[in-house]
Amino acid sequence: MRIHINRLGAADRARLVEHRLTVEELTELHGMLLRGQQARQRALRRVAAFSLILDIALLLMTVFVAGPTPAVLFAGVVVTAIVLLCLACTWAAAIGVFAHQYNQAVEEGYPELLGRLRL
Repeated sequence: MRIHINRLGAADRARLVEHRLTVEELTELHGMLLRGQQARQRALRRVAAFSLILDIALLLMTVFVAGPTPAVLFAGVVVTAIVLLCLACTWAAAIGVFAHQYNQAVEEGYPELLGRLRL
């Protein structure tokens, strides 16, 4: 099984670090990347909401069948923690690494524009 981590390409990073883009090209690239990041964030929010609703529904069904025992409470806490950990890892792989790499490259190549062109 392969896990895809969204990263900034080496060629794109080199172009940013070496200041090879005009401000207009950089602004256009930033807009395109920002739209992609926002789409990923919306999708991740939907996945997070669905996962937590499913987690709560399964916990409530378990409580209904087995009763509110300490074992059920412990299992609910553990499953919720695992779901949150998976969501955090998904955020890092889909959004965090790419934004960090882009922001670092812009900081190196275009330090005067970093505040305006952050992801």
